[in-house]
Amino acid sequence: MPNLTTTQFLRVERTEAALRLSEATKTAILEAALDCIVTIDANGLVLDWNPAAARTFGYSWAEAVGREMAELIVPPRLREMHRNGLARAVSSGQDRITGKRIEITACRKNGEEFPVELAITRIAAGASLLFTGHIRDISARKEAEQRRAAELSVIRTLAQAGSLSEAAPQVLQAVCESLQWDLGTFWRRDPSAAVLHCVHVWHAPHLQLEAFVSATINSRFTLGTGLPGRIWATCQPEWIPDVTQDPNFPRASLAAENSLHAAFGFPIRLGKEVLGVIEFFSRKIREPNAEVLETFSAIGSQIGQFIERHEAEEAIYRMNADLENRIAEATAELRASQERFHKAFHASPAMMALIRRVDLRFIDVNAAFCKLTEFAAGEVVGRASDELNIWIQTKQYQQFFAQLKSRGAVRERELELRSLSGRTHPVLATAERIEVEREPHLLIVALDLSARKRAEEELRTALVQEKELSRLKTNFVNLVSHEFRTPLGVILSSTDILASYQDRLSKEQRADHLQDIRHATRHMASLMEEVLLLGRVEAGKMQCHPHSFNLNEFCKRLIEEQLSASTAKCSVVLNFTAGEDTVLGDEGLLRHILANLLSNAIKYSKGGSDVSLSVFRQGRNALFEVCDQGIGIPQQDQARLFEAFHRGQNVRDIPGTGLGMVIVKRCVDLHGGTISLKSQPGHGTTVAFAIPLFRRGARKSAPKRKSPISKARADILMRNSHSDARKKK
Repeated sequence: MPNLTTTQFLRVERTEAALRLSEATKTAILEAALDCIVTIDANGLVLDWNPAAARTFGYSWAEAVGREMAELIVPPRLREMHRNGLARAVSSGQDRITGKRIEITACRKNGEEFPVELAITRIAAGASLLFTGHIRDISARKEAEQRRAAELSVIRTLAQAGSLSEAAPQVLQAVCESLQWDLGTFWRRDPSAAVLHCVHVWHAPHLQLEAFVSATINSRFTLGTGLPGRIWATCQPEWIPDVTQDPNFPRASLAAENSLHAAFGFPIRLGKEVLGVIEFFSRKIREPNAEVLETFSAIGSQIGQFIERHEAEEAIYRMNADLENRIAEATAELRASQERFHKAFHASPAMMALIRRVDLRFIDVNAAFCKLTEFAAGEVVGRASDELNIWIQTKQYQQFFAQLKSRGAVRERELELRSLSGRTHPVLATAERIEVEREPHLLIVALDLSARKRAEEELRTALVQEKELSRLKTNFVNLVSHEFRTPLGVILSSTDILASYQDRLSKEQRADHLQDIRHATRHMASLMEEVLLLGRVEAGKMQCHPHSFNLNEFCKRLIEEQLSASTAKCSVVLNFTAGEDTVLGDEGLLRHILANLLSNAIKYSKGGSDVSLSVFRQGRNALFEVCDQGIGIPQQDQARLFEAFHRGQNVRDIPGTGLGMVIVKRCVDLHGGTISLKSQPGHGTTVAFAIPLFRRGARKSAPKRKSPISKARADILMRNSHSDARKKK
């Protein structure tokens, strides 16, 4: 028996030691736990209350233990629901939340409600039933989510709004609803009066804040006055827990009448400049929140950039309207100037000729030229001077045009010309390079020196006339050399025809040329549109919207448009071997791509050369190749081909903006495609790109041969152009 008693005693000692260790471990866990751990019995009375619970809810262990948990941490409006749920869990042995993690609203000792995350564990202790709750304060996380939601709402609004007046009320509403503020105001700085004035207000619809809103709209704050003025002065966000107690808040009495207390605001900045202020009000007293102020300090800079961008766009539109008005005035003045030029050109005793620079063929000559050379105008137009055999010395001919090509002008060069009958005439020639229909031409004025040698009086008269013609020519060149040089070339060509053939043109023909002038002025506005188009792409505002269309017909139409726009300068051949005509893609993006590539191919090619557009199929991809025989692209420029406003070193005076290939690249990227280029200066350029246009598993049709439509149209247009010129003579 003594041995048995000793054994039992030892077992009791070990059991008690284990219990003491378990209790100590439990206590240590409860003390160190960051989450609140609360244990209640079946009646809802608190049995255990760890330090984290005391810190979170404001009740000490002594205050909490023995009291009903519902009275301590459950908001009054939810207590009855809590009690019913506890009773149901005790009586039925089942409930809907045990073993789950849920989010609910809790209440502190001071009555403040806040969000918590709750997990409940059911514990069976003999005949008793206990519940242990693990509670975590998620206020910080919820506030962060609300701040992020507000920030995203503001960013989304700024991205979609077309103006500040559209964006401002949406920004105020988004912030108020995301962060649970009741009223928002938007202030702009008036530079002329050095004050802030309210331009937009938003408040929750159910609140009656008319008096405060009216006073706010009619208020003007100087630097340092009121909450907006203080933010303006410091260029930093400000937070007032209770504006009714703030000594520098002129609207304090009205805020008290409308139960408005907490307020915060932030500057709308552009660099160090304050463009305005946004402030928000709450009907609660709220302590400053550094995270909110930091978030909206950054948002203020984004709104400042939004304002700057839209003000810049408005300035561009105003400038464009002003330019259109100025061009309209210049057009009327140009018509009058061209009428004078026409009379001077054909009435002048000096020889005058207009020659196309690319092939040195005559476009127009005056009566003095015909008299000296003894050729009729119809025999001269369309032919080159060397074909007419009017040069006495081939070296003079070569030097004259070499200098004109290298320097752009020749001044008072003595030459010898031969008439049709073989007589020699010394002349004093001056030449200038000008633009006609966006192509370089040469304006040549020559005086017959033999007449001057025969009579000094005639010489003096001729010199006076030459001086006057030189003045008219200089004024004309200055006008067409304006910054919108290319579209003015179109205007020049139409007004030239009107000036030269006014009495032989029908009313409809004159109206057509005037319409060309109007189109040219619109083209100058399109230069601005290219810049805006690139902005929209860079900003992500252009997207790919696929739809079904006939690719073969699309290519044909586009080629026809390019031939018409370029007056069939080059022939364009379509080689369509893609098989299937119907594709699925964004026709608008493809138009931007091919229109720019074909326009460049024609523009940088010699007149009469061939340009080809080839379309192939490779799986789902449509492969496009645009080939020309133009000036090519130097190797050092190819690496910068897709940089905005960069142009090749060899383009000389060929007009362009340097944006076409940038737009092509962005449109190809939007369509999920790739682009490549091969070019050699003087030997042309080939641009190839591939974009997915074909559906998977689509049936192929028979390959198509090269389309002769473009070539035929080009030949017809060229023949008609020469035929019309001869008829006008």
